[in-house]
Amino acid sequence: MKKMRTNLIRSCVTAAVIGSVLTGGLLPVRHAAAAESTSAPLQVKEFKFLDKESDRISLDQAKGPDGTRDGHLSLLIDAGSGTEIKSISLKTADSTGKDINHGLWKSWKAAPGDIGHLLAVVQDGRILNDTFQPTLGTFKGVAQLELYASDNNSMKPGEYYYVEIETAQGTLKSEITPFNDSEKSYAPVVIREFAWVDLDQDKNGIAEFKPDERTDGHFRLKLNLAPKTEILAMILRPTDKDGKEAYQGIWRTNRAGVGWLLGIMKGDTVVNPKLKDDVKEPLGTFSGNVVFDLYANNNGSIKNGQYYTVEIETTYGTIISKPIGFGIAESIYRDDTALDFRTIALKLDSKLAAVDEAEQTLEAAPFTLEGRSMVPIRFIAEALGAKVDWNGAERRVTLVKDDVKVELVIDQKHAYVNGELNVLDSPAVIRDDITFVPVRFVSESLKMKVFYDNGEIIITDAKEQ
Repeated sequence: MKKMRTNLIRSCVTAAVIGSVLTGGLLPVRHAAAAESTSAPLQVKEFKFLDKESDRISLDQAKGPDGTRDGHLSLLIDAGSGTEIKSISLKTADSTGKDINHGLWKSWKAAPGDIGHLLAVVQDGRILNDTFQPTLGTFKGVAQLELYASDNNSMKPGEYYYVEIETAQGTLKSEITPFNDSEKSYAPVVIREFAWVDLDQDKNGIAEFKPDERTDGHFRLKLNLAPKTEILAMILRPTDKDGKEAYQGIWRTNRAGVGWLLGIMKGDTVVNPKLKDDVKEPLGTFSGNVVFDLYANNNGSIKNGQYYTVEIETTYGTIISKPIGFGIAESIYRDDTALDFRTIALKLDSKLAAVDEAEQTLEAAPFTLEGRSMVPIRFIAEALGAKVDWNGAERRVTLVKDDVKVELVIDQKHAYVNGELNVLDSPAVIRDDITFVPVRFVSESLKMKVFYDNGEIIITDAKEQ
């Protein structure tokens, strides 16, 4: 299990983020007109805007971030016996599906002068197009794809999106999906303290952690990380008192865009001696209660009365602190409340599992069915404090957690969440007398979050930081 956790946390950035919401049963898209097709033998089973939490690609390549968070969408298709997808385009629309021409992303630019930024397409943690290319390959059966579009300031609340999928047989237009930048980050990381310290020390330079005869803005950051968590990057931003960016400088740990070095120390150890040229190289893996000292070379904008936030980017998502006012004692942020979430780690086709840091052995291993990850429901439910009941006569499994009730019937693609009907792509099934359910649908119905990475599954009921 320890090896499993290490592989999960230390996997490459692309696989980590791509997998962070990969594969599973999402709720149906509700804000949409019907998909249209020109006889392409391809079906869009689901299209959904997931979040805008992470920065993984740039406007024209998928090999590194560019300092701007990406739109992240899920696309579930059924390619039948085999269909070549030449390209996918992501377009903006209003609530009726009418184009508003506010943004355009493509996996391929077919002619010189084509406009549009890169739409990175990912399957099973692998980027299919590092940059624009004329075909994405041939797909068979049900396939889960993840789409990443670097935001050029056109992704915002109130807008809708759809995709056009070009095949040799025709072009398929999906339903629309609304913008969704979740107000909650479910990364199992808690900011225990974010505080200003002083403006008296000279430890950090513009690009290297060494004195340069200019004093630094010194901050302290205390985190609780459970389970072991890979921190990919940190960013310090000046803001107003409400957290709106003030554009007076930026300090970061890698070269993903403009900014000076945010030097970080853990005790007497310098975590990042210089700006990381490889923007995908993480800061490191940490667990438990960790204290960092942050040093930002003062370009004249670090001063008493100015507000700042810090962003902690992890394999699970990005945590953003509340703004604190430098020199203002009452603005220092502290949170000493008890942790109120659990975290489960599983691996496809393996009976090894863990609840928080305690290793456990499952009766049966998770597996994939019709593009969905299936997990043993009783283990998941009991580990997260949900009650599970079985009605043998009706072959019905019922889960209750807090104010949520989920009902599924074995081998049927109909499920109910608090009495509301939902249609599943994969039903609950019984294998070797063990009931398995689609992890994405059940977890999100019970207000939990699921992260994926190369066959590893993390489920957490962590709440807003």
